[in-house]
Amino acid sequence: MEFNTEKYHRRSIRLKGYDYSRTGYYFVTICSRERECLFGEVGDSKIILNEMGVLAEKMWRELPDRFPAVLIDQFVVMPNHLHGIIRIMEHIQNGKAAECGGLMNQTPTPKRASDEWNMMKNPGMTLGKIVRYYKARSALKIKTMMNVSFYWQRNYYEHIIRDENELLRIRKYINLNPVSWPQDEDNPVNEMKR
Repeated sequence: MEFNTEKYHRRSIRLKGYDYSRTGYYFVTICSRERECLFGEVGDSKIILNEMGVLAEKMWRELPDRFPAVLIDQFVVMPNHLHGIIRIMEHIQNGKAAECGGLMNQTPTPKRASDEWNMMKNPGMTLGKIVRYYKARSALKIKTMMNVSFYWQRNYYEHIIRDENELLRIRKYINLNPVSWPQDEDNPVNEMKR
């Protein structure tokens, strides 16, 4: 049976031709299904996580245990989404990701046959596989430990961070996310106003 793109409207939102296993920083946003507020609430411009939010945060922090070439940078779990910066590293030393230089100029380059081979040899190193692992593992843990039906929204938002200024700006955005929650487009209160 042929996949009907007219019926399902599923297009990739990833940058065409970009190798998401490349060393660098990536800004990721993952939302709960239907942006339902399940992880806690914002009070006094601070996020107050409930048990489900604490589990979501714990699973995010554990990503480097599963993917040794990944470092977790700034992140925040909000009532219905997670913003985080993932750094994919080039080198592994003593089983952990090692620092290597600054930000790369990450312009899209066509994949080569050797890139495909490297991804097959190290299949856990693409951003998509890291996010899929996090979503599957955290959903299973939340369902099991809390005895609830929980799902992440299909897909995720990502942005390739290209330079130091952008990295600093996104870190600040993540840090201030609880403060800006009243105006956040993911806040269900704002959806009712539209």
